Amino acid sequence: MGKYERCRTCGIRWRREEGFELGAVTINTILTFIVLTAGMTVGFIMTSPDIPVLPMVLALLGVAILMPIVIYPFTFTIWLAFDLAVRRPEPAELLEAAASVDISTPSR
Repeated sequence: MGKYERCRTCGIRWRREEGFELGAVTINTILTFIVLTAGMTVGFIMTSPDIPVLPMVLALLGVAILMPIVIYPFTFTIWLAFDLAVRRPEPAELLEAAASVDISTPSR
């Protein structure tokens, strides 16, 4: 199942402009590098002076592969929230969002 084109609650488009995903990927990369750096630092401190290089590399490699996949939906939402705070939606965008919620809401 793919991602919806709009937020199902407010109707704002998930991709507000071309290349919008770049911000989410940037946040994802920064958070992953922070976790990798912290993991490496803690691993070095806890195992010094006999650092188990291979197990540490394999553990950090697992984190480097899995973490970006797991946190991507959250980083995309964080980026959208940041973008909405910095670049407020135009009235036309808000009207379009409201219309899409009204249309997509099933009648009771």
